[in-house]
Amino acid sequence: MNITGEQKLLAILAHLAYLLGGLGFIIAPLVIFLLKKDDPFVYEHAKQALVAHLVILAASIATGLLCTLLIGLLLLPVMAILWLLLVITSILAAIKAVDGQLYEYPLIQKLVNKL
Repeated sequence: MNITGEQKLLAILAHLAYLLGGLGFIIAPLVIFLLKKDDPFVYEHAKQALVAHLVILAASIATGLLCTLLIGLLLLPVMAILWLLLVITSILAAIKAVDGQLYEYPLIQKLVNKL
């Protein structure tokens, strides 16, 4: 399969959307996911990124809520590690996209497969 520059760019955008700030890290992969269902390469990359970003968002919200009970303060180092892992794995995913290859984020494949 010949992957075009546009396909690679959309896949990279889906993975690195957290650089947009705010909820852009959810909105960008969601829009790409919804609009590119007919493109297996872009669709698969957007799906992987969307699930990874939703998981980190849910974990961040849960930790934030638990911080109000002081329990969450113990989870802040864990969240820092999870965010670091997201950055590292999304960069790896973007590199795979540039090479025209698919990428699967670790630990979330059961969730991705349900989507």
